[in-house]
Amino acid sequence: MLRLLVALSIIAKAGLLAVSWIISERVLHPPRKAEDHTLDDFDLPGREVTFLSRDGTKLAGWYFPAGGAPSPGIVLSHGHGRSRAELLPHANFLYQAGYTVLVFDYRHRGESEGTEVTMGLREQDDLQGAIDHIVVQPDVDARHIGVVGLSMGSVVALLVAARDERIKTVIAECPYSAADAVMTRALEHFYHLPRFPFAVAAKWLIERRLGQSLDVANAIDVIRRLAPRPIFLIADEADAVLGPEETHHLYDAAREPKRFWLIPGADHARGWQTAPEEYERRVLEAFDEVLRP
Repeated sequence: MLRLLVALSIIAKAGLLAVSWIISERVLHPPRKAEDHTLDDFDLPGREVTFLSRDGTKLAGWYFPAGGAPSPGIVLSHGHGRSRAELLPHANFLYQAGYTVLVFDYRHRGESEGTEVTMGLREQDDLQGAIDHIVVQPDVDARHIGVVGLSMGSVVALLVAARDERIKTVIAECPYSAADAVMTRALEHFYHLPRFPFAVAAKWLIERRLGQSLDVANAIDVIRRLAPRPIFLIADEADAVLGPEETHHLYDAAREPKRFWLIPGADHARGWQTAPEEYERRVLEAFDEVLRP
């Protein structure tokens, strides 16, 4: 009986490790996702650009200058497993409204270099590299820089803005408050697995592979530092990946000035697709108030 129990324990641990490894692979090396749009879908005159992340990783992007006098600049920050093309609709309406826009691929995504997605740890260097790039452009008013982020990209935007005051405002759609929350909810949604022991084990393994705790990239710990700069948090009502509660948690933790919008019927990071006219109006109002005083 003792030998049987030991054997079952070994099998259970091996099974848990195998499942955790598969999950960690999906997190660190997500498969390419077919995006909804390409550049051909929009009238966006711009150019391909490359620049360096703060850690030296080469990143690729599109730069859409508004033209004329120096204009406020917007950097777009895509979600986990996605690419810059995810944010082409946002780039289009912001550019048409007279903003200069930079949209880029995070490391290990799209055309950028890098060996893995790091759940916001090293992506912070990437976004700071993007800010470094846009503020030195001659057609950009470096005093007025904003960021739009979706999902993981919105968390990265909040983390970077908390320490980089060149960012004057952030619009964050579907951010999550902490690594534990996203691991728990994502495992339930994608794998139908409970938090214990699977989310705990997968998070532990991801941290071992990255050599750093995911908890240092918890937006809930830094969001208060953005004040007095305004933030706009957007939750999607039908978000099956994270749930709108995550955005509520961050809104409650943030200081004024802040605004919140729950988009009825919208799935995860699909706010523009669900209510494009109202989405554009609200986002432009928020940016205009801060970046075009």
